[in-house]
Formats: sequence, C-alpha cells, structure tokens
Amino acid sequence: MSETILTPELQTALDEANGFVQGSSFVLMTVEAYREMMGVGSDEEMRSSVEAVHRGLADIEAGRTHDMDDVFRELDETYGTVG
Repeated sequence: MSETILTPELQTALDEANGFVQGSSFVLMTVEAYREMMGVGSDEEMRSSVEAVHRGLADIEAGRTHDMDDVFRELDETYGTVG
C-alpha cells in the first residue's frame, strides 16, 4: 500500500492538535494517535493484542466457543444485563 503524503498544512494541523484533526465530515489522525486510541500505543501492547487475536482464532478453529444466546442469558442472570 502506498503512503499518501500530507500537505504541509495538514501536517501542521496534526502537529498542533496532538495528532488528531476533526472536520465536519472527516477525522484525520496520526498512526500514533490511532494506536493510543485503540489501546495499543506501545509495540508491546500491539504484539500482545495481535497474539490475543491469534489465540482467539485458534479457539474458534478448535471449536472452543459458546453459543451467543447462552452467553447473553448467563450474563443477564449473573449481572442483570440484557443481551
């Protein structure tokens, strides 16, 4: 995937707004701001997150899953939530 180069004006706006610029119909943010927002700001957090996704996919492939209706019913019984 090729990287789009920002105009100097957009780069300045990102720099001045700590990596986050919002317009009426768009949001522009740096990779660093996005990763922080997603909770994977550090490389270690990113690695941990990717490893967790791989473990989850392995669980699915191995059939280690639960029926969604059963999970929601148990949550509702335990915590009074509605699923």
